[in-house]
Amino acid sequence: MTLLLWLYGNTKMELKIVLSTLAVLIFLPAAAVVVVAASGVSLVADALAFVNPTTKMVDLFDPNGNKVASIELSTTWPTTGYVSDEFGTHESWRKALGLGVHSGIDISNSFDTPITTFMDGVVINNDSVDDSPCGKSVTIQHVHNITSLYCHLNNPAMLPIGSKVTPGDVIGYMGSTGTSTGSHLHFTTKVYGILVNPRIFMVGEPPAQ
Repeated sequence: MTLLLWLYGNTKMELKIVLSTLAVLIFLPAAAVVVVAASGVSLVADALAFVNPTTKMVDLFDPNGNKVASIELSTTWPTTGYVSDEFGTHESWRKALGLGVHSGIDISNSFDTPITTFMDGVVINNDSVDDSPCGKSVTIQHVHNITSLYCHLNNPAMLPIGSKVTPGDVIGYMGSTGTSTGSHLHFTTKVYGILVNPRIFMVGEPPAQ
C-alpha cells in the first residue's frame, strides 16, 4: 500500500489513472463480500419464497430457481400475544449482546402461553436443555423443505421425534430460556436451510389472547 501511494504521488496523470483503476479492481471484491454478507441471505430468501401478488399464494423455489410448489398462507399463528421484534432488525441492544441480525419474529406474552406449529409437520427435535441462545426449543419439518423453530420455551411438550403435528397441537409453552429479555416466543422459518421472514407464510397479526 505504501509503495502504491508513493508511485501515485510521483507519476504522471496517465499512470495515476491506471493506478486508481487498479486499486478499485483490487478492493472492489472485498467491498462486494461485505455487501453480500449483509444482504445476501435476504436476497436468497426472497428468491426462495414470496407471496404471488396475483394468486395470493406463497410460491416456493429450489436453490436452482425452479418453482416447486405454491402453498396457502397460514392463518394459525404459533401463539397469542403481540409482535415485539421483527425479522431482520439489528437494534443497539442486540449489538451490545454480540447478537447478529434478528433471525425471526418475537411474539411476547405471559409465561406458559401455549405454542403450536403454524402448519402441518413432523417433530424433528425437542431440546429441553437450556444451553444455547435459543434456549429450550422445538423444531418442525414441513413439506417442500420448510422448517420452523420455536425458541425460548419454558418447556417443550416433549412429543416423540417423528410425531405428526397440525396447527392447534401444543408443542411447548412460552418462556424466557436462552438469550432472552422476557417471556416470548422466537419464531423462525427456513426454506432449504435459508432463513426466511416468517411473515411470508402468515396472514395478519397473532391473536391478542
